[in-house]
Amino acid sequence: MLHDSLTIQEVVDSDCAHEFLKEATKLASSEELQDIGARLAEKERVFRKLLSPEALDGLGKEELKAVLGLIFRFRRKSGFLLRENGLERIREETRALLYGQAPLASRFDRFAGAIHTPAGSQVSSLASELLHYSQPDRYWLWTSWIWDPKTGAGALSLVTSDKVDLSGGSDGQIYENVGRVTAMVDAAGHGEGYSSAGRGLAGTNVFLACVYTVYMYAVFKMKLSQEFNRILPELPELARRLLGVHRIEEVQ
Repeated sequence: MLHDSLTIQEVVDSDCAHEFLKEATKLASSEELQDIGARLAEKERVFRKLLSPEALDGLGKEELKAVLGLIFRFRRKSGFLLRENGLERIREETRALLYGQAPLASRFDRFAGAIHTPAGSQVSSLASELLHYSQPDRYWLWTSWIWDPKTGAGALSLVTSDKVDLSGGSDGQIYENVGRVTAMVDAAGHGEGYSSAGRGLAGTNVFLACVYTVYMYAVFKMKLSQEFNRILPELPELARRLLGVHRIEEVQ
């Protein structure tokens, strides 16, 4: 990929990143952003507990429901996933994805091909959430709001240069490319302060959710009526929803 040979300065558009952060901090306090970071830390704890190698053998319907309850677009999809896949297949494919010996892209593609999800709920998003939140220091997040290969839009594209190419021949390859670029955004974000709402990638995830939320506000204000814009959730709530932690207390 082209970005393999690019520096962080060439990949990350720091001016855009800081501009998005500036707009986000007009709509949310630092305390609210730190709270989202703390919620993500709790989400990681839940995933590590329920998706550890030992726990996966006993993963039941209630545990699966708890995991899915913290994933945007899958919060109420446990019934569909169980009907279409069965609990044993979900356990088997999740274990192969998280702890298999095959290369990451191959494991990702296997999961994407084996697990059936409802229309509008991308299996790649489910796979990335399972990987990232169960092993947050090793894997990263890829959802359609972070980058959508069909449209080329998403939070990553808003804070990176035009030289960045995230495309790939399969979902697994795209996931790896998203990871390389996310690592650069994360390094720049912690160095320059815009990923400070959480430890490690959690801070960058909060930042990217804020980027996409600010973008959503700009699009909606242009396209929708003033009355409809008034009922849009505030930035902290929208960011929590994107990250799946808006009602984390219910899962706990």
